[in-house]
Order: sequence, then C-alpha cells, then structure tokens
Amino acid sequence: MLLSRREYAAHRGVTVAAVQKAVETGRITLIDGKIDPEKADKEWAENTNPAYNTPRADDGFSTPYQKSRMMKTTYDAMLKKLEYEERAGKLVSRAQVESDIFAASRATRDHLLMIPKRVAPRIIGLNSISEIEYILSKEITDSLTSLCNLLKGNNKGE
Repeated sequence: MLLSRREYAAHRGVTVAAVQKAVETGRITLIDGKIDPEKADKEWAENTNPAYNTPRADDGFSTPYQKSRMMKTTYDAMLKKLEYEERAGKLVSRAQVESDIFAASRATRDHLLMIPKRVAPRIIGLNSISEIEYILSKEITDSLTSLCNLLKGNNKGE
C-alpha cells in the first residue's frame, strides 16, 4: 500500500519536511507520487547518515507552529474554565478577597481596641484579681462573639 508524504512521515516518526527533503535529495524514491513504506524504509536506512536520523517526539505535531497552536488552544480552554468557575461562584477575585480580609482585620482591631474603654470603669475599684480576670475574660469572649456575628453577616453583634 502506498502512502502520502504526510502518512509516511507519521509512519517514520519524522516531520513532513524531513520526508520532503529525503525525496528531493534522492534518499527515497516515489512511485506515482506516493511512497512504498517498505521500500522507502530500506532506502532511508541505506542512504541516511544515522547521526541525522533522530525521530521526532510522538506528540502528534510536526512543526513549531502546530505546537504553538495547541498551546494557545489549551490556554484558551483553561481561561474559559476559570471564567466559567468565576461566573458560577466557585472563584472570587483576588481584589475582593483582599478587600474582605482588610475589612475583617479592621473590624477585629476596632472590637479589640474598645475592650479597655468598656472594662475600665467596672474594674477601677476592684481588689480581687479573680474578679478582674473574670470581667476581662467575659468582655473578650463577648467581643469575639460579637465580631464573629458581624463577620458572618449577622449584625446582632453591634
């Protein structure tokens, strides 16, 4: 069965350009414009310097253009997937995350900085360390609970 140059290149694991060059230089011969693979394999072995006979990687692409097209297609598919996941609510933008973290940090700071103002009047005359610790612990716990409610979107904490 006779093969086209492209089919023979795939059979040999080389580029179409390598087959074309072999035909042009007479290393393999054509039969009615086609290639007999058995005959061409023998001619290739006899007429080609083994140092130059390196098969291409079996990635299915023979030219840098085809490889770059495949890479572009792959990247486009990955971008479309990311866009879909973002629209589906599976992804959020980095800017939104940074903004939310900033808001949460600011709320945490504000809640914690208010503890001394709320607690000082209640502990000013106390002599018992256990009473002072109890009031401070309760105020910290209440403040953190309020903060959690606020960050969850439940504004009961304010």
